[in-house]
Amino acid sequence: MKSTETRSRPSGSRKKSLRDRLRPETDVPTKHGYFRSFDGTKLFYSVEGEGKPLVFCYGLVCSSLHWTYQIEHFRKNYRTIWMDYRGHQNSDVPEDLGSLNLESLAKDLKLLLDELKVADAVLLGHSMGVNVVLEFARLFPERVAGMVLSNGTVNRPLETLLNSNALVPGFRALEFLRDKSPKLLNKIWTLQKGNPLVHRTIGMLGFNPHLTAKEDVALYVDQIADMDPRVFLSLIRNYDRYDGSTWLHTIKAPTRILAGEDDYIIPLAQQELLHQLIAGSELEIIRHGSHCPQMDLPDLVNSKIEEFLRRISY
Repeated sequence: MKSTETRSRPSGSRKKSLRDRLRPETDVPTKHGYFRSFDGTKLFYSVEGEGKPLVFCYGLVCSSLHWTYQIEHFRKNYRTIWMDYRGHQNSDVPEDLGSLNLESLAKDLKLLLDELKVADAVLLGHSMGVNVVLEFARLFPERVAGMVLSNGTVNRPLETLLNSNALVPGFRALEFLRDKSPKLLNKIWTLQKGNPLVHRTIGMLGFNPHLTAKEDVALYVDQIADMDPRVFLSLIRNYDRYDGSTWLHTIKAPTRILAGEDDYIIPLAQQELLHQLIAGSELEIIRHGSHCPQMDLPDLVNSKIEEFLRRISY
């Protein structure tokens, strides 16, 4: 794939190539490992850096790639922590697919913090990761020192995807294939890998194609194609039933909400609703930001997170 590094990029966009970004820094303490969750599922986690803990939660069928610019930046002064959700990347698919729900992910996260002896932390969530963080805050409020919520939804993401519910029948068709012809579903699912049309479409809808590097988008799409489609379908069904509107007003933790100005996946109105429902929260709209402003304009987003951490003396 042709490199995009020679292109002129505005202030706040990515600086390093993917190869350079993934090269380990020898002066940053790093630990990778596994732990067993409440049902015995083996889950992968990573810890980089030292200091107060920042816990990064990514979106549905995503990976730490979506927070890589923030982890790279903050691991120099903080203890950055992330885990792969059950069924994602380096973690095992649970025996009971019914456990692929937001409550289980929040409980997995709590057990990871227990494993690492972390009493409380600032949690950062992106997309569905926002709902993982919110569910964690609902279940374990005493463990939350603060929250950064980026491009998340209050409820029913499929009802507002691309500002309509037109894609719902497509998801239902995938569910039908899962039940009636799983081999065909797997074949269709893997066709995403290396497909330039899929890369281009996702690059336009989920990212700002003028800011996010094509190789980042390509890696993300290929990671999706390598996953078990049953994980996606089980989790998105639970995700689409989510509704935090009745209890978000009970959250006491300091909260900063980040929104991409041009987010086609989770409309800006959802970020504004989060802001209205979480008392005392702050809303930052990232100009030219897509559904992934932390990848479009990482330096700018990092500065917004740093401002928040300073404000709460963290």
